[in-house]
Parts: sequence; C-alpha cells; structure tokens
Amino acid sequence: MGMSKLNVWVSGTDDPCSISDRTWYVTIFDCDGHVLQWCGKKYVVMPAPCGHLEVEVPPGCYYIKAVWSFWLPLGPKVIYRVNHFTDAAIVQACCEQHVCVKLFNPSIHRCGEIVVRAIKDLVLQKAIKPQQAAQVEKAMNEALAGIEKPKKAFELAISDAEIEKLVKAQER
Repeated sequence: MGMSKLNVWVSGTDDPCSISDRTWYVTIFDCDGHVLQWCGKKYVVMPAPCGHLEVEVPPGCYYIKAVWSFWLPLGPKVIYRVNHFTDAAIVQACCEQHVCVKLFNPSIHRCGEIVVRAIKDLVLQKAIKPQQAAQVEKAMNEALAGIEKPKKAFELAISDAEIEKLVKAQER
C-alpha cells in the first residue's frame, strides 16, 4: 500500500477560481475531528506559501481547512487566534493517488449570511424565539454594513425567496 499525495490549494479573496498569493496554514483532520497524526507527524498548521501545500498522507478520508494567520504564545498553553479561515473540504485519499483539493476563501458577508440563515432555520424549528433571531440579524447587518461586499456576487446571490422556491420544488 502506498501513500496518497494531497495538493491543497486556497482560492484568492473575491475570486474563487484564482489561487491566493499569501501563505496559509493548513490542518488535516481525521473523520473524528482530531488532527491527523501518523508515524510521528502531526498534520497541523502546515505552511502553504502562495496558497499551495503538497503533502503525503496515508490512505483515508480527511477533513481539511486553513487559516491565514494565527498566534502561538510561548508557554505551556497554545492558543490560536484566527484572523481568517477557509471553508472546509472533505477528501478521500486513495493509495498511490494524487488528489487535488481547493479550499474556498469566503467573504465575511457570506459567513454572516450563513449565520443569519441558520438562526432563521432555528426559528422555523421552534428552537429559538423570533425575537432572538431578529436581534442576531440586526446585529449582523449592523456589523457588516460598513464592510465592502464581495466583488463577485455569487457568494450572496441566493435570496430567501429563491431558497424557498427550491425547497417547495423538492417537496412536490
């Protein structure tokens, strides 16, 4: 049995089809959410200069994500302060294969929109009160109001009405 070679790429800001030109730090997790450790190596915060990391891993299924900066204080306790992070990807790494993975670098607007949509779903599930959801949505909208929106509108293009149509179409 041979190793699998992962090529991890990180998209550029505001351009999901590009490749970032900054250094990212990639971590590979097993399917139980633990940092992959194998043969004395920890696959944690591995530098990916210019948005690229090539690394050999044993065959398996992995959860991969990256951050672009972090802070490690000296001392017995390690604390990460993440400034920006990618979406995650799941990859099946097979023996003797090269596998490419592209990690999407989302805008803060997309992240905020996902939180607001999740909160609205909790209201529909009666897990939280509508007033709580309204407070979260108001706070998120205020926080994002002064931040430039992504140049490529696809990140924010699906409206609640469009999602509702898709859900209703599936119910038929």
